[in-house]
Amino acid sequence: MNIADIPFNMKFKYGPNLREVAQDQLSMLEGMLYIKEQLNNNTYDDYEKSKRYGLLGYFLRIIGELEESKKHLNEAITISENMNNEQSVFVNKIRLANTYQWENRFDISNKMFTELIEMAETDPNYSAYLDFVYQHYGKNLFDQKEFQRATDYFNKALEIRLENDNKDLISETEHAIRTCSYK
Repeated sequence: MNIADIPFNMKFKYGPNLREVAQDQLSMLEGMLYIKEQLNNNTYDDYEKSKRYGLLGYFLRIIGELEESKKHLNEAITISENMNNEQSVFVNKIRLANTYQWENRFDISNKMFTELIEMAETDPNYSAYLDFVYQHYGKNLFDQKEFQRATDYFNKALEIRLENDNKDLISETEHAIRTCSYK
């Protein structure tokens, strides 16, 4: 399952604190119910279950249900570990670190992001995620009011994103850099 497969508006924008805000919170809630119903049907293999738990955890964070977010992301991580799907483990750990960040549990989020950055910088299996880890760690630093360090990581993400020429991701990172410059 991909976000585009959900028949509800799951889009978001970034608020002034660089956090995702649902464009249509009611529609996002309906989309999350849709995902939960699919999980309750129990007709999916572990790969599809882990994707659904990961998406659910991601959207639960966006609407502020942080405990539920952690629960579903940890379930996605457990399933992915059992399948030896290290890419899925990695992505869901980024999401989980974001949830801890939103709880202001920086002792945990900083440790997780540091480990994820090291993995993405040193292991070619995770190098495709390096710009995402830099971007999200920058947001984590932003929440801690470490604006210069956040900008440094946003610039690292931007360098990679410019090479990949992904306009949406470039725009997101440029917005983050501008937001830091106002602080």
